[in-house]
Amino acid sequence: MKPLPLLTLLLICAGCADIPELDGSEPKSVKSADYPHLIPLHDILGAPADPVSEAAEVEQDLTARSEALAKKAQALQNAQIN
Repeated sequence: MKPLPLLTLLLICAGCADIPELDGSEPKSVKSADYPHLIPLHDILGAPADPVSEAAEVEQDLTARSEALAKKAQALQNAQIN
């Protein structure tokens, strides 16, 4: 219950802050500037990835990692402890 009075005091102080208005603060050059040229999204992103080939690559990677971990586990099982 201790943080509640501190939070209340903080919110009261924040409510009393004098925040300046931002309307009219931008220069005239910004107001008269042209709208930016938009580029189609497909031109930026490039060709879409083929999910089938990507899934095959991920499967091969996971299979190789699984086999490597299995070999390490087998080596640890067969290790001689003094």
